[in-house]
Amino acid sequence: MKRFWHVNLALLIAFLFSIGCETTRNLQKSITSLGSPAYRELITQVPADMKDDVYKAEFDMKVSGEKLKLAKLKNKLAVNQENYSDSEVNFAKKYYKEAEITLEIQKVEAIMKSGLGENKDNIESLADLKSQKLRTLADRIKIEADLETTKLVISDLLKQIEAREEMIKDMNMDEVTLEVEVEVEESVEDIITEPIETGNQEQE
Repeated sequence: MKRFWHVNLALLIAFLFSIGCETTRNLQKSITSLGSPAYRELITQVPADMKDDVYKAEFDMKVSGEKLKLAKLKNKLAVNQENYSDSEVNFAKKYYKEAEITLEIQKVEAIMKSGLGENKDNIESLADLKSQKLRTLADRIKIEADLETTKLVISDLLKQIEAREEMIKDMNMDEVTLEVEVEVEESVEDIITEPIETGNQEQE
């Protein structure tokens, strides 16, 4: 019976010891976890004259973050410029198609004025051609509107890129102060996966 109690006591001590070890590990983890309250509290206790490397690292991080945003803007610009070029080709195709249909309409009308061909067939052909011309004209007008919209987006992006390039050029290490609260405006994942703003593209 005494042996039974000794075994149970040993098990209980082992259990309590394991809980204590786990608690210690969790406490150590909470203290050293990047961005945790305990971690930020430790940073504030570091003497200012020992934070030079921290300030430099923070400055480098801010500069690289701005360069990443600049790259995103340039990516948007490239996509919109490509869309604009494609839309110009589509616009020219529609314009050519409209001219082609107009030529066919003039041919049918000339035939009708000359009293040639079956009158019923001529009327149906003329109606079909005029319907095609109206659809092509509507498509061309839509593409023209898309071109204007994309042109505005490109113009705005060029201004944003120029402003951000100037901002990066003017960034000064002396103006950077260590922020105790770690705040990230936009993570790398957000920057890369954010939907790209583009103009609508009409394809034939």
